Amino acid sequence: MYKLIFLFIIALLTSCDPNSNTITGEVVSVADGDTFTMKTITNEKIKVRLYGIDAPERGQDFGTKSRQLLNDLCYGKLVEVTVEDIDQYDRTLGTVYVDGINVNEEMVRNGLAWYYSHFVDNPRLDSLEQIARSEKLNIWSKKNPMSPFEFRKKKKE
Repeated sequence: MYKLIFLFIIALLTSCDPNSNTITGEVVSVADGDTFTMKTITNEKIKVRLYGIDAPERGQDFGTKSRQLLNDLCYGKLVEVTVEDIDQYDRTLGTVYVDGINVNEEMVRNGLAWYYSHFVDNPRLDSLEQIARSEKLNIWSKKNPMSPFEFRKKKKE
């Protein structure tokens, strides 16, 4: 009980600090393997896109499995998001932590997201992707996996 009260106070303080680049809240829905909606202590709903990664889309190989992992890691849990930017769709781009785990890294480590090197320079994500590739985990078990970027582009055509 005391731990829950402590977490509530921390969440309240961080969600109210205008100078903080960290927001805290509960994940209330998971859209896919790199996007979810969270609700802050002040009941503000914020759509969050995991910074530096790109997960398979719905209808794409491993799209459901990627979404399921993000759901298992975050849904209904208190998360802390280090805000990096806001994207063109008004989503908060951030690095997500839950129970001390870097969720962005966990998605790449499990071979269920690409490191988005086109937009981000992150040697850690790059290394995790290379390991997942060498171990042929999930998306890397396919001979020529199609990136979500290519999948979206093809779908538009």
